[in-house]
Amino acid sequence: MRIEIPDLSVVTLIGASGSGKSTFASRFFKPTEILSSDFFRALVSDDEDDQRSTRSIMWRTNA
Repeated sequence: MRIEIPDLSVVTLIGASGSGKSTFASRFFKPTEILSSDFFRALVSDDEDDQRSTRSIMWRTNA
């Protein structure tokens, strides 16, 4: 598979849990190019699986 992405682009992977978003990202992007909602969820709640934290993440990143 070949995907061409222009420089200075933002790519959003959207899909159901377990659909392969993280696998795709790790295969095609460097670790320093990936911003994971799980990582940010862990920052605000100490639990990357705590979906209640998503609202806090969005508020902090868009403030």
